[in-house]
Amino acid sequence: MKTLWRVTMTLVFTILAVLFIFPLQGLAVDYSITDVKIDAFLQEDGSVKVKEHHTYRFEGEFNGITREIFPKEGAQISDFTATENGKTLKVEREDSLYKIHRAGEDEQITAVLDYTIKNGMDVYSDVAQFYWPFFDDRNESTYEQLVITVHPPEQTSNVISFGYDEAFETQNLQGDGSVVFNLGEVPSGENGDIRVAYEASLFPSATVTADKPMRAEILKAHQDLLDQAAARAETRDKLSSIATITIPTLVIILIALMAFTYIKGRMKKAAVEREISDSFFVPEQIMSLPATIVFTNGASLTTPETMAAALMDLVRLGYVTKTSDTQFKLERLPANAHPHEQMLASLLFYEVGKDGYFRFEDLASYSAKESNHQTYHAKEQLWMQTVASEIKQQGLYEKSTGYRWGIAVGSLLLVPLIVLFAVYDLFGWFFLTILLSVTGLVYAIFYHPKSWKGLKLILEWGALKQRFAQLTEQEWQALSTDEQMRAYSYGIGIKNRGIIEKNEELVKSFKSPLNYQFKSAGAYAPADITTFTYFGPMAATSFHAANETTQSSLSSSSSSSIGGGGGTGGGGGGSGAF
Repeated sequence: MKTLWRVTMTLVFTILAVLFIFPLQGLAVDYSITDVKIDAFLQEDGSVKVKEHHTYRFEGEFNGITREIFPKEGAQISDFTATENGKTLKVEREDSLYKIHRAGEDEQITAVLDYTIKNGMDVYSDVAQFYWPFFDDRNESTYEQLVITVHPPEQTSNVISFGYDEAFETQNLQGDGSVVFNLGEVPSGENGDIRVAYEASLFPSATVTADKPMRAEILKAHQDLLDQAAARAETRDKLSSIATITIPTLVIILIALMAFTYIKGRMKKAAVEREISDSFFVPEQIMSLPATIVFTNGASLTTPETMAAALMDLVRLGYVTKTSDTQFKLERLPANAHPHEQMLASLLFYEVGKDGYFRFEDLASYSAKESNHQTYHAKEQLWMQTVASEIKQQGLYEKSTGYRWGIAVGSLLLVPLIVLFAVYDLFGWFFLTILLSVTGLVYAIFYHPKSWKGLKLILEWGALKQRFAQLTEQEWQALSTDEQMRAYSYGIGIKNRGIIEKNEELVKSFKSPLNYQFKSAGAYAPADITTFTYFGPMAATSFHAANETTQSSLSSSSSSSIGGGGGTGGGGGGSGAF
């Protein structure tokens, strides 16, 4: 359960990092835009003269700043100039991007940009409006302080003004009819259109956009914004109230379920431990040795060592006989041989070896040819999958599908709430609900409790690993040859130095061979434990080398993506530096 908890927390924090910690686009210049003031002077002919003050703070060397201006459909930008303290700066234009050249290092500068928007206003029979995006979601820089002021041609009091997105409810009408939009900090990638309407009589020489009244429609658009904001605030309050009750309740339920399964698991483990004998013994083999190795050591398993142990087990069973110090012969496999035993025998004795004979040198020669890498790797993986199939048939896990699906579905049902919390800026509940949902999903995925049979198998073989290194000569002699070889092969398969070295030590302690009685060793005479200790390390080394060599042919690939955006009428823009 501790492992499950660690895995859960690791995945939770990894997913949160993927969702919310995006790498920022690398910039060649390190800068911040501390202050931006934009003044738009509306002209009687419907054009707009704009003066922008951009204050940059640079760290390191820089060559200048950029201003990107995308005019609305039907409008044009002209007469763009840039100055600093009255000194003209060089401007280079690339479509909608203006590059203002001003080199320096570690300093703060304020550049003044002047330009004219031709056909910048929409003129109707009763009102004329300036509806404009000075920046949009294509802007890559954050404005730490942004103020936009719209000036009418002459003093007036009959004004309609409002803003969208970042500019919403930031307007302030002045005594002369000017409107100040104090936006404060504007993050990169945001929209913020402004909309100001004056009486049409203030623009006598402007071209009429449409000979129809527009005041009522503009007022309605403003009221719609206010109504949407009110409805949004009401929905936000309701969501917050729902979250206050629902989310903590679900957190408590999930914690209770996890605590219950943890306690249940601990009680089962204690009961199984009471049933296991305290004295040393080699556990009964209820499935093949490779399957036993995979099941009891899946987290730290290495395929080459498992294959080496599987070959040794074929020798123990008598399916393979040793014809010399390095050569083996495949005897006839019985009808009830496991599919993975048949698969391994075919690979080693007919594809790697020849005509039913196999040597470790054959494996080295086979893996040295790059043309064999893909085949060997594929068959190695298929063999491991076949071993896993045997495990699935043993009933080593409890049937908890319904319980796990219930937790998973319940966690997925939180996704609509997560979306709503994000849409309505309830970020505290947003993060907590994501954490709850992900934790529930991870719990459902990894909750796979072992049955009594499976847990007993784990604990028995775990006890073998712990006790074998302290085994006495008398205890070792009391084991049958079959048990000695199974224990040794198990040690090879899990790379347990304690089992391997203790076995070799005990074998060397006898000066003359012993006569063993074989138990359940199959139809053919098996090799003895002395043979196992001789070719066991050789087998592990050979399979490991073959795996390393064939892995060298694997490769990987990567991909990338792009995107775009815009403000009202396709207009907008942004700022940067180079």
